[in-house]
Amino acid sequence: MLIGKFKSNNPLLHIILFLLAILFWIDSFIYFGNVELSSEHQAPLYTFIYRLLSQYPFWSVLLSFFFMLLQAFMFNRVITNKNLVDRNSYLPALVFIVLMSSSFKLVGLQPFWFANFFLIIALDKIFDDFDEHDTYKEIFNVGLLIGVASLFYYPVLWFFVLIWISLIVYYLVNVKSLLASLLGIFLPYLFVATYYFWFDKLGVEFREWWSFFQSLFDNPLLLTTFQWVTFSIVGVTTLIALVAVYGSGLRDKPVRLRKRHRVLLYFFLISLVLMVIYFEDLYVNRGIAGLSLAGVLAVFFQENKKNLWSEFLFTALLILVLVGKLLQL
Repeated sequence: MLIGKFKSNNPLLHIILFLLAILFWIDSFIYFGNVELSSEHQAPLYTFIYRLLSQYPFWSVLLSFFFMLLQAFMFNRVITNKNLVDRNSYLPALVFIVLMSSSFKLVGLQPFWFANFFLIIALDKIFDDFDEHDTYKEIFNVGLLIGVASLFYYPVLWFFVLIWISLIVYYLVNVKSLLASLLGIFLPYLFVATYYFWFDKLGVEFREWWSFFQSLFDNPLLLTTFQWVTFSIVGVTTLIALVAVYGSGLRDKPVRLRKRHRVLLYFFLISLVLMVIYFEDLYVNRGIAGLSLAGVLAVFFQENKKNLWSEFLFTALLILVLVGKLLQL
């Protein structure tokens, strides 16, 4: 029922999305005192936010709620404007809100909320085929956005791989494009390094940065029963969506759309790898993975002709969210 409704262009859907978001976040507003912000291996730009809001959990929850709504509509605009789903669809926003409301550990101004903001803009630019009129400038801009995003959460730096994969997908690989992407990523770090050098902190901060990237595969899969159930159901749903969309669903689409779908797929796969190798920060990485996963599932729900299956799978996701909320009470 919800899937069918959100495929249509109804002005009331904005209100319905807002009310659903409030419903999913009721437990967060009630138990805001239990919110914990990520305190380990803080990136430079996130350190200031943590110090400012860690003592004010209610404002942290409230601001993250509005960040979620803002990013839901930003992401919906990117996916619909680039024709990955119908232009009048609100499925990307709906799925994004559901995924980002699925755990209490995603609540509060966690670093992924800021990283996702820049990643959405970067993804939009990549979908534009790097603007054929000024290719190297756009490649530089995407690198810059990923560099800034990583200053809120270090592992986002690995998304430079997405730039290079996208260059391959769009047949834009050459020395200049690779250098433009590296320069864009490097520039924000140059300013930060200059700041730390000025205050004699460069050596300490570099060791902290390097130690994070050495902390691979920390804290192996120690999950609760409900977490295992959640990941299993989401995993099966995702696998069905990937097979349906990328198995044969792209054959009749224009070349440009097929390229955009592939970029979205690689975005999701990189996010998945980050969840595995930086398992200690599972929920921060889960927040980043939720961005691309929302796109994949939205495309599946939009394209799937068997509406009963779509409604069944989406209902299963909703039940998981609601059960998780009840367990929190």
